[in-house]
Amino acid sequence: MAILSVVVLVISVGAFIRRRESRYFFLMVAFFFFCADQMITLYQELYFYGLLIVIPIVGLHLVHVLELMMLLSLIAALLPLRGLRS
Repeated sequence: MAILSVVVLVISVGAFIRRRESRYFFLMVAFFFFCADQMITLYQELYFYGLLIVIPIVGLHLVHVLELMMLLSLIAALLPLRGLRS
């Protein structure tokens, strides 16, 4: 899944470079968070035996924060926003 997330991230970066619109920007950001989420999940499985990494200041799991950011980016991609147009 981690390799697939990198492939999807590369495709989304290419799409944003071709069409500089806010929708593609937020999709690229969402796929970046998805890629980071999968890489951290792979790291947790290999080195922490499935234990979740916790952000000590707020007491949240890092993977859940990345999934929240991914969801917010996908919602922002669906909203009709203006800007980031060359």
